[in-house]
Amino acid sequence: MALKSVRCFLIMTMILGILIGIQIKSPYQISSDGSFIMRDTITKINKERIESYALMKQKKAYEREIEKLEDKASDENEALMEYKDKADYLKNLMAYTSVEGPGIRIIIDTHDDRNLAYLMEERKLFIILVNELKSEGCEAISINGQRINSMSEITLAGNHININAVAIAPPYEVNAIGNSAKLLNYVNTKSPIIDIMRNGYNLSINFKVENSLILPKLDYIKSPEYIKEVL
Repeated sequence: MALKSVRCFLIMTMILGILIGIQIKSPYQISSDGSFIMRDTITKINKERIESYALMKQKKAYEREIEKLEDKASDENEALMEYKDKADYLKNLMAYTSVEGPGIRIIIDTHDDRNLAYLMEERKLFIILVNELKSEGCEAISINGQRINSMSEITLAGNHININAVAIAPPYEVNAIGNSAKLLNYVNTKSPIIDIMRNGYNLSINFKVENSLILPKLDYIKSPEYIKEVL
């Protein structure tokens, strides 16, 4: 009987100990588990923030690089446009391209059967006329369809004139692109060479204002042999 009572007491003590252990351990365990979950969540959030910040920095770096590239491309485009404009200007100046613009047409002929080619070349009338027109702001000139540039040759070949190695014959048609009103006023009232040709040599000189003159490019291009660009 006593042995049975001891066994019951031991069993009850063990059960009570287990219950007390559970009561003591449970709040701590819950708190510990809760803290672990919270810490894990905060760690993940902080990691995401760090990664997001790094991505933002990388994005801004890329944006700055893109801006630099765009600025560089813009500068290069401006430089290319500047070179293109310069090349176009030189092409027009050298008569390597056809051009169009307002200006005047001058027709030169004789009232008789004189050799006009000989007179024009002997007295250098074409050269003087071309220089006068240029001095009045003329931007492009052709004579009987032959463009005049800095290397054009106006020479007498037998009984006719050659311009750019091409023979031309009277009547001579001089087309000049520029300020029409200014050019017309000059040849009508101020040009010494026009006055000489008209009154000194009794030549027929007629003018006509044109809203659109088309001057062809040179078919014969003489390339410079000795001049070089100075950088």
